[in-house]
Formats: sequence, C-alpha cells, structure tokens
Amino acid sequence: MLKKILGGFIFVALLGVGGYYSWRLTRPVQKQQAPVPVVDAVRLSEQEIHPEASFVAKIESQDKVALRARVTGFLQERLFQEGEIVRKGQPLFIIEQVNFESAVKSAEANYDKAVAAAKNATSQYERTKKLYQTKDVSKAKLDDVEAAYDSAKATVNQMQALLDVAKQDLDYTVIRSPMDGKVGESVFSVGELIGPNSGVLAQVVKIDPIDAVFSVSENQLMQLRHQFPSTDDAEAYFIFSDEREYPIIGQVDFVDVVLDEQMNTLKMKASFANPEGKLISGQYGRVLLKGKKPMNVLTVPQRSVQRDKNQAYVYVVTPENKIEKRVVTIGMDLPDFLYEVVSGLHAGEVVVTDGFQKVMPGATAKANISNVD
Repeated sequence: MLKKILGGFIFVALLGVGGYYSWRLTRPVQKQQAPVPVVDAVRLSEQEIHPEASFVAKIESQDKVALRARVTGFLQERLFQEGEIVRKGQPLFIIEQVNFESAVKSAEANYDKAVAAAKNATSQYERTKKLYQTKDVSKAKLDDVEAAYDSAKATVNQMQALLDVAKQDLDYTVIRSPMDGKVGESVFSVGELIGPNSGVLAQVVKIDPIDAVFSVSENQLMQLRHQFPSTDDAEAYFIFSDEREYPIIGQVDFVDVVLDEQMNTLKMKASFANPEGKLISGQYGRVLLKGKKPMNVLTVPQRSVQRDKNQAYVYVVTPENKIEKRVVTIGMDLPDFLYEVVSGLHAGEVVVTDGFQKVMPGATAKANISNVD
C-alpha cells in the first residue's frame, strides 16, 4: 500500500515538472531592448576671437657689413671693444698714417708747382696773343705758347687728381663704422700688416631694428590671408626658445613675391625695434601673429572632427536624437584646441565630442550636452 502511495506522489511530481518545462518552451519570447547609448556633445555657438598663427623664426640683421682695409699699412690702433654698440661714422681702426701724410704733402707741393707753372703759362699766352695781333710774333710762336698753356692747365688737373687720391688714401687709414650697430670680433691685432687682400677685419651688424624671418607653406599662406587680409591687421610677437615673450610688439613688413620651388614655402619677415640688443642675429624662436581686430566665427572642438580620405566630418545629434554624419569645411586653427567652421554646421547644432565608437549614422543616441567654451 505504501509503495502505491509513494508511486502516486512521484508520478504527480514528474507530471508537474514536465508541464513547467513544456510551458517554458512554448511561451512567447520577449525581446529585451538595448539601452540608448549616451555620448558627450557640445552645442555650437559663434565666438569672438583674435586670430593667431605661430611659426618657427630666426632672427636676422637687416644689414651687416664686413670691414676691410682699402690701403696697406701697419694696424696702429683698434678703437672699440669687441661686441659693443657703435655709431655710424665712428672710427674703429687706424692704420699707420706717416707715409700717407707724406704722400699728401708731396702731392700738395706738386699741385702748387703745377698751379704756378700754369699761372706763368697763362701770362705768356696772353702776351703772345697781343704780340701776334700787332704782327710782332709769328703764328708758329703763338701756337707753341698756346700748347704750353694748355699743357700747364692739364698738369694742374693731373696734380689735383693725384692730390685727391693721396687725401683719400690718408682718409682710408681711418676705418669707420658704416652704420649704427654692433661690432663683432677683431680678426687682426695692433701691429699687424693689413691691406685690401687681408680679408675681413671685423663685422658691423645692424641690430635696431632687426628682423624675425619665417616661412609659411602654401596652405598656411591661404589661411593667413583669411585671418589677416592685410599685414596691417596683425601684430607680431617674438617668443624666445624658453617661451619668454619679447616685450616689444613688431610688425610684418615683408612678404616675398615667389614661393620657394623646392620647399613650397614663402618667406616672410617681421620687424622689431631692438634698442637694447636683446634680439641677437642667428637666434631661434617663434613669431606669433595676433589679429588686432576680433572676428566672430563658429567654432568646433578639434576632437570632434574626424577625417575620411580628403574630407573632414563630424557626428551631429539631431533634435530627434538621431546621429547624422556631416561633412564640414575647416578654417583656422584656434587657441584652446578649437577649429573655425567655414561651412557644414550652424550655431545651435549639437556635435559629438566623445563616444564615437557607440554610434553610427542613423542610430539613436542621447547627448550629454555642454557648450563650447
């Protein structure tokens, strides 16, 4: 009897378990909806900005002159300290002058002698002309006197030219600075024999004003023309290699007219006042161009912009929370890691900044929106 009762219980239990699994297998399956992805995004707006552009630059003197001796002689004096500021016309070297002073005195004597001889020849010529008019001398005699008169005048001119050369050579014994600037190292010492074939004695470099020279690519040139329609629209700042800023503002004053064919770049120069000589020829740094007048531009974070082949694009979150791929035209690089948007977007639109891997065009997404700062 007990066995029958236990058997009945077991049968009922098995029947219940079988019925449950049969229900699980035959009931409709409810699909679970995937959560809507959340992406970081910004709402675009126009900003007032002062356009900027930065380029590697090298300081170069506007002028530099190699000093050379024009006459031969022993170097008698050096009248400067190497590296000091000198003024135009300031004596820098003196070549021993004794021989040149003697040459001037000799030339002066020869000139005076020629003048005296010419004076006598003039008197002779005037008297002979009168005698010829009264038929007291022949035509041949007059011709001889006239020839002597002309020769005397020519001798005066010749002696004057030799005197001028002697005086010029004496003047050349004093070697002067041709301009305001800084004088460099002296190659020769006092007592050495120098002359036209001795080479450079020292260099004078113009330091005020001075140029910062930089090159821009063809694409950068197009962008600069957009940022600064005229060179007068930009202020130039020089940034030293340690990121210190030179305190005097400069001005772009030269844009070359031809691209360098090998480098495909264009040379530009910004001029800076340099009264204390803080900018040194050969020094490297950066030229930072800043717009004088603000511009209103639509900006987008650089991290939002992606590139596909030859075009840039962003993901826009529409008001319906749909993802739209939008091709854009990018303009200036701006501070704070922003781009200028030339076309493809409008103020107020929402652009994805992070979470690109979560979405694709046409998908639904929720935007965690902030504003472009």
